[in-house]
Amino acid sequence: MNVPLIVAGSLAILGAAVHGVAGEVLVVRKLSPAMLPPTRFGGPKMTRTMIHVTWHITTIAFLTVGAALLLSGTVLHGDTARGIALVAAGASTGFAAIAVGVGGAYSPRALSRHLGPAVLTATAALAWWGTL
Repeated sequence: MNVPLIVAGSLAILGAAVHGVAGEVLVVRKLSPAMLPPTRFGGPKMTRTMIHVTWHITTIAFLTVGAALLLSGTVLHGDTARGIALVAAGASTGFAAIAVGVGGAYSPRALSRHLGPAVLTATAALAWWGTL
């Protein structure tokens, strides 16, 4: 049992659930094709579709990393657990870096108003702690 990996995995899975459900209801469903620009791939409806798909691909990425961390902290052992945890810790770090870096660049205030960057950063820190 590796408690930091278990906590990191649980946070990532919880984050994936919130991202998928709350994001669908509070963000994606409220996107109006009339307000979105067209792209070279199609009109505003296609823009909305691409945002929708990308949103849920991200949700699945969070879920996958969470499952990998949880498995590494519970049922996997030795080099297998460490290798999978390293990949998941790296992905978690990338998620946190994008949320903090890009989110902070657009709106530093948003970093204190949205829990996502803090949860992603905590997940990455716990993942590295459990891995190293």
